[in-house]
Amino acid sequence: MTTALLQRLERQLIVSSQAMNPLSPLRQRPDILALLAEAAELGGAGGFRLNGAEVVGLLRPRTGLPIIGIVKDTREGFDNYITTSSADAEALAAAGADIIAIQATSGTRPGESFAEIAATTHRLGKLVMADIATLDEARRAAAEGADLVATTMVGHTTQTEGQARPPFDLVSEIVAALDVPLVVEGGIWTPEHVAASFERGAFAVVCGSAITAPDIITERLVAAIPDR
Repeated sequence: MTTALLQRLERQLIVSSQAMNPLSPLRQRPDILALLAEAAELGGAGGFRLNGAEVVGLLRPRTGLPIIGIVKDTREGFDNYITTSSADAEALAAAGADIIAIQATSGTRPGESFAEIAATTHRLGKLVMADIATLDEARRAAAEGADLVATTMVGHTTQTEGQARPPFDLVSEIVAALDVPLVVEGGIWTPEHVAASFERGAFAVVCGSAITAPDIITERLVAAIPDR
């Protein structure tokens, strides 16, 4: 399963369908988030990244493409918030996710360690994607069971605040240092970003807001109006 699933994702564009803005009405409509993902398949998406077992469960019967599942736990006081428990991993697996993405950055966690959640995920027969922000975090995650590493958290941790996204230099460093497939995620807005990611050695690329976040897309366009 591991080899076949990874082969299906290699050199693919993975579409993330999530409501990033806390005020977005899409947060109340998991069915629309699933439909946005399904529509992206018509454009050639090779897989999906979805937040929440409900969205995963809605999309699963409607696509045969690989699904990466996460659960965001945004309680205050903790640095790590993406898939922070084995219970989250179990819910995502039951809903039909093929890969569970787990945050693997330095800092506080609300419960289990990355390694513990990764072990649970593997017992469920699913692959583990580690969301990291630095080369050291990628190395540690690979040693603790990550099947893939993703640059998701660059710019979202204290250590990497303000760093460029997409993080092309980090991509080159990780590709040179590790054998684990690297997924470029974060800051992908243009075809040039996608091409550059693969030129740097990316295994796959995740794009979210540029495709599935109408509020953020609109904001970027409105900002271009002269003298506004």
